[in-house]
Amino acid sequence: MRLKFWQGLSLAAAAIVAGCSDKPQAPPPDDRSIETSDEKWENNPVRSDGDAFDVSVSVPVQDTIANAKEDAKDECFRKAVDQATKDYLRDTDKYRSNQKEIDRQILQQPAKYVKSHSELRHMVFQRGQMYGLELRVVIDDQRIKNVLQDLGTIRTEIAEKKAILAIYGGKNADKELVGDLGRQLAEYYNKQGYNAVLWDEIAADIAEERNVGEKATEAFIQKFVENPEFAGDQEYQGTLTALRSRGSLVIGFNVIKVSVVNGTVNAGVKAFAKDMVSGRVFANHQEYGNRRMARDSDRDLAMSESLYEAAKLCSAKVVKETNDWFDKSEQLQKGTEYTFKFSGFSEDDIQLLNKQWSATFSTGGDFHMEGTAYVRTYKSEMKGNELVQKVDMMIKKAGLKAKPPMPDSRATTFEFKRQ
Repeated sequence: MRLKFWQGLSLAAAAIVAGCSDKPQAPPPDDRSIETSDEKWENNPVRSDGDAFDVSVSVPVQDTIANAKEDAKDECFRKAVDQATKDYLRDTDKYRSNQKEIDRQILQQPAKYVKSHSELRHMVFQRGQMYGLELRVVIDDQRIKNVLQDLGTIRTEIAEKKAILAIYGGKNADKELVGDLGRQLAEYYNKQGYNAVLWDEIAADIAEERNVGEKATEAFIQKFVENPEFAGDQEYQGTLTALRSRGSLVIGFNVIKVSVVNGTVNAGVKAFAKDMVSGRVFANHQEYGNRRMARDSDRDLAMSESLYEAAKLCSAKVVKETNDWFDKSEQLQKGTEYTFKFSGFSEDDIQLLNKQWSATFSTGGDFHMEGTAYVRTYKSEMKGNELVQKVDMMIKKAGLKAKPPMPDSRATTFEFKRQ
């Protein structure tokens, strides 16, 4: 009886302190100052801008708000990285067929593929039972692409090699308009998974390397963009070789028309894609667009927007054909990857070697410069020693002499030195 008396006294005291209110009591403060609200959290879809993704999730509060926030952050990372992976693959079938490995190598450790993040908003709702978080997550896209390449699900030529974008306007468009178009197209192609570099970014280096003026370099790109089959004459062969050494793919845009007539913007663009390794032009398109300007529209802005829309229509077709081209190239190149280094050769020699290589090896392979050395990589099911003999014969056909490497059945890298 005495125990019940003290229990009743304690309950009465609690009722007095609470003011005999029927309202539920607020939960005790947690270790973070987080605004609470009963407003329903809206799960926003993933929105992307380049390598930044805006992601929102909601998670149950299992113990503390602090832990729920960490759970929500991890889920935002996973959601952003998952979307980035899908964007780079651009193929739902490839994603599904490799989903187990993607989960294991990427999605189970998403923080590894995040460069940075910043909070956009947060909210506690449903009487403290749910926590909502929205983050802007910046993805380390190259690390994701490296994993996808190792899995064999992403095109290495597109993911690793530079795609040079060459834009020329001539008398049809001023330099500022062409510059705006170039920046917009570079952003477009980077979002498609390419490593896009504008011609303007490398032109000065090539001019200095070739010891030619800006006018001569500009004259070269004009000829090249107006005629993608342009193979270069004596004056421009070195510039063409320098271009090849900086990218295995060139996508050219020629502004053939941009004007405003009676308040209507007329724009026309030709576009092509050329595999610099094989010398093949495998995509060639042109698009026109008309847009009626509003009375208060900015003329230059309207021209820029119309021109980009025409270029983007071409680009959608170019991207598809480029993907198909490199898919076919990867299927043809099977076996072991070999590297051939050619040292001591002049620029003229390298032009001969490059031409003779294309005539000798139908699937091309890739090439780049290491200082003054010319380097080719090539996949083949042939044995290394057999390929060395084939390359040695190729050098002789080009009218050159070189000391071949010593025979080594296990080697995959071979160096030929000019004699």
